[in-house]
Amino acid sequence: MQAADQPLRGGDRPAGARRALAHIHPAPGPVSARGAARVITNLVTGALVAVSGRPPVECAEPGRHLFHDLGLDSLGLMETVTALEKLVRCTIPDEITGQLATVGDLRDAVYRCASGAPRRIAQAEEYLGGHTSLHFERAARFRAASERLRASALDDSDILVDLGAGLTELDYVLRAEYGWRGRYVAMDVWVDGTFDLDTWRPARPVGWYAALEVLEHLADPEDLVRRMKESAAKGFVVTTPNSGVMDVLAQDPTHVTPLDEETLQSWGLTTSLHNFYGQYQDGICGLWRKD
Repeated sequence: MQAADQPLRGGDRPAGARRALAHIHPAPGPVSARGAARVITNLVTGALVAVSGRPPVECAEPGRHLFHDLGLDSLGLMETVTALEKLVRCTIPDEITGQLATVGDLRDAVYRCASGAPRRIAQAEEYLGGHTSLHFERAARFRAASERLRASALDDSDILVDLGAGLTELDYVLRAEYGWRGRYVAMDVWVDGTFDLDTWRPARPVGWYAALEVLEHLADPEDLVRRMKESAAKGFVVTTPNSGVMDVLAQDPTHVTPLDEETLQSWGLTTSLHNFYGQYQDGICGLWRKD
C-alpha cells in the first residue's frame, strides 16, 4: 500500500503514534448508512491526529493534503490506512491507497470500504451471532406478533415482509404453531448487504409487514411506521421493549430510541403489553390495520 511518488521517511513522525492508533475504537454494533459517514469521519480524524501530531481541526478538513499539509510520508500513510482497515474490518485496494492525496480522499476510501456489501453482511452476522439466548426464551415476542396477525386475518394468500428479519423466527412460529402457509420474505442486511432500514422504500405494495425488535434501533422510528402505512395493503405488526419497564438504551448498545405504549398509540397503532424479556409487561406489541 505504498503511495505513489512519495519517499519512505519514517523518522519524523511523533513518538507513540502506533500506540495512539491502537487505542482508536469504532462504535459497537451495526452502523446504519446514515450514521456511517459521521463515524468514519471521527475515525479518520483520530487516526490522522495520532500519526501526524497535528490538531484535530486540521486533520478533519477534507481539503488538507496528507503529505504537504499534514506532513505524512508514505510509511505514515500506510500505518494510517492499515489501522483504519483493522477498525472497519475491510481492505482498501493498493491502487486506491496509491492515489490518496487529501483527507477527503482518505475518508471516501474508508467509507467505500466500510459500507461495502461484504462488510455489512459480516457485521450483521457478527451481531446475530452475539445473541446467546435460546429460541424458547425469545419466542414470546414472535407468538404475540403471530397471534395479532392471525386474528387480523393474515391468510395463506398473503405476502408477509419481515423487516429486520434476524434469524427469521417469525416465519418458523407462524408456520409451526399457527399453521400459516403464505409467502414470507426476509429483509435484512445479512441477505445481500444492501438493506438499510433508514432508507428502505418498498418496491411494491404487499399485504403485511412485520418489524419486530426494530424500531428501538432507529433514530426516527416513526418514519419507518409511515413508510409501512403507505405500502401495506392490509397492515403491519411491531414489537419493541417497553421503556416504562426496561432501560432500553442499556439493554443493547445499538438501541437508540426508547418507546412506550403512548407513543405507538399516537402513531395509530393498537397496542398490548407482554412479558418478553423476563419482567412483567416489559414488551409491547403494536398492530396497525388499513381498514
